Amino acid sequence: MIAKKLLPAMAVLLFVAGVAFGQSKKSIREKGIVSITVDEYFIEEGMDEPVVESIENFNEQGELVEIREFDKRGDLEKWEKYVYNEDGELVEAIFLDEKGRITETEKNIYDGKLRIEKQYYNNKGNLYKKKVYKYEYR
Repeated sequence: MIAKKLLPAMAVLLFVAGVAFGQSKKSIREKGIVSITVDEYFIEEGMDEPVVESIENFNEQGELVEIREFDKRGDLEKWEKYVYNEDGELVEAIFLDEKGRITETEKNIYDGKLRIEKQYYNNKGNLYKKKVYKYEYR
């Protein structure tokens, strides 16, 4: 029962993640893209010069390995780095402050292709929370 409820939610999450990152991993890999910078123009506010909205960096497999997002003043709002295993599964998400210091880390543990645990670490590297995923099968 839980697996039936989990699968649609996971499908939506994967779809949203793909849309949020814009280009597909395949396109990024095939074109050899290593970075995408998105400039934003606030025309109605009289700002004729572009402001960097985000910078995304990719590895050779086309996987997003770093994202930085900025507000319209150019101040850093979000900075995250991602680590993948050889199967292309996200194993670690690292959250940083504006000076590049780690504020939090999330680690995913897999059994085969299924995530079985997600661990949350604070800025000192101490585990403070975890989620365990249990699957039911037919």
